[in-house]
Amino acid sequence: MSHYTGDREGQQCYEECSEEDDHHNQYQYQDQNDEKTSPTLRDQLLSLVQKDAVSEVVSVVCGDGDDEGEVITTTTTTTWDPLLLWVRPQPCCLHAIAGHVRKAGLSALASVGCGTGLLEWLLQALTGVNVIGYEVNEEWWKSKYAPPTFIPLTFTKGTDSPPPLVPPTHALMCCYFNHAHAFHEYVSVYEGPALLIIGPTSGSRHTEPGPLDYQNVYPWTLTHTHRISNTDILACYLRHT
Repeated sequence: MSHYTGDREGQQCYEECSEEDDHHNQYQYQDQNDEKTSPTLRDQLLSLVQKDAVSEVVSVVCGDGDDEGEVITTTTTTTWDPLLLWVRPQPCCLHAIAGHVRKAGLSALASVGCGTGLLEWLLQALTGVNVIGYEVNEEWWKSKYAPPTFIPLTFTKGTDSPPPLVPPTHALMCCYFNHAHAFHEYVSVYEGPALLIIGPTSGSRHTEPGPLDYQNVYPWTLTHTHRISNTDILACYLRHT
């Protein structure tokens, strides 16, 4: 039986962070639809990351905490691009991830199916937790059709091949993963102490695994959850010894 604290602290933190939206939205950039006169949202975020402009990236990404919503500034409005990142975490959420990693006595994290790596870049830049990211389909990610990537990606051979061994010195995380069997394969060979899963609580979205799917899976104990948005949570697990 799992024992965990609720996400009341996470909800309060999420609400407090959301109250700071006016500050976050002061960062101005041009509408991505105005391609003739300004770079796209993707290009601007990539430029900011290359400049290590952490506070500006946080301002753009965090928005109003609604990962499906609009990105609003004092002069323009554009739609958030979910291919950059499925969730838009407030800084308190990133610190919650880092706190769980450090509670397990670790200082690094491996993210499975990390996509662009924007979440992982933010985590490392804001909290100092070292990150590595795993992805499949190297050819596509290096094509002109793919969104930009914000961290170096470690490519695997795909779901039909054994997964790479995640170092036990790293926490294991997935965010909006959609292959339960593949993630189970990662977990089954992982010997580290900490597991984190980010996913939806709303029926309008579905991930595999869901954030709470491992609460009754030995040897994992769900220790606490942290609310990321109205529809998403972070679930934190420790290995039961």
